[in-house]
Amino acid sequence: MNILLTGASGYIGSRLFPLLLQAGHRVYALMRPGKNLPFSHPNLVVLHGDLLDRSSLPPLPAIDVAYYLVHSMTHDPKHFRKLEEQSCHHFLSWVETSSLRQIIYLSGLHQGTFLSEHFHSRLHVEELLSTSPIPLTTLRASIIIGAGSASFQIIQDLVEKLPMMVAPRWLHTRCQPIAVEDAMYYLTAVLDQPKAFHQTFEIGGPDVLTFKEMLLTYAKVRGLKRWIFTVPLLTPHLSSYWLYLVTRANFSLARSLVESLKVESTVHRHDIQRLFPHTCLTYEEALRKALESP
Repeated sequence: MNILLTGASGYIGSRLFPLLLQAGHRVYALMRPGKNLPFSHPNLVVLHGDLLDRSSLPPLPAIDVAYYLVHSMTHDPKHFRKLEEQSCHHFLSWVETSSLRQIIYLSGLHQGTFLSEHFHSRLHVEELLSTSPIPLTTLRASIIIGAGSASFQIIQDLVEKLPMMVAPRWLHTRCQPIAVEDAMYYLTAVLDQPKAFHQTFEIGGPDVLTFKEMLLTYAKVRGLKRWIFTVPLLTPHLSSYWLYLVTRANFSLARSLVESLKVESTVHRHDIQRLFPHTCLTYEEALRKALESP
């Protein structure tokens, strides 16, 4: 099968394309001009182009399935909605020239009506992709835990660096973290599966935790004693600076994450378990695997 992978150099894409190659697929990885993957394979083809510039996109070979793993969280929150909309429009005008059977999109998991700008943007991209005649499969994930993921790095930095935290009250927001290995399972399980066409699935691990509980569980796994006190005085802007100063996140990413962490992200629909049964790692198991990774 011929597969187009956008976001191939990102955290998820860089873990997905080796799995697709191992399964015998031919992968066309979209990279920005001047960039390449530190990896070669007879079935791996690098395409150079920028989804923000339609004219830079090369002629598209015959493609069966496309993964849309593009997001603009590292850009200024004031602009990333517009950038994501522009990228999505260019992507659709590009792939609709091919004979695609399916688009697979990894989105954010959220509950409630008061959504952050980040979640509004992800939802808007879902809506735009669904306007295409190409069948869309959307996977909505909460925090993804794995070595190198932005969420894991923030948890790691906060717990490793701060024996005591005076933290924002959004640490009480509930989420349902998922191990990156389990996210990979679902991303590959829905591939070219007609029962997944025109479907939106919510994916998460077995544990529903507050962000505070996630931090304390990390401390337990590492054998560290940590104390966390939450206060209502830290605004989203101040919270963003808090993450920016203490963790490896840049300010734009920190601001997007803070806005997202104010929104509950737990699984309410379990359709995917009926169609693609799978036992996910617990949060603690996911942490241990991430810590063991080089």
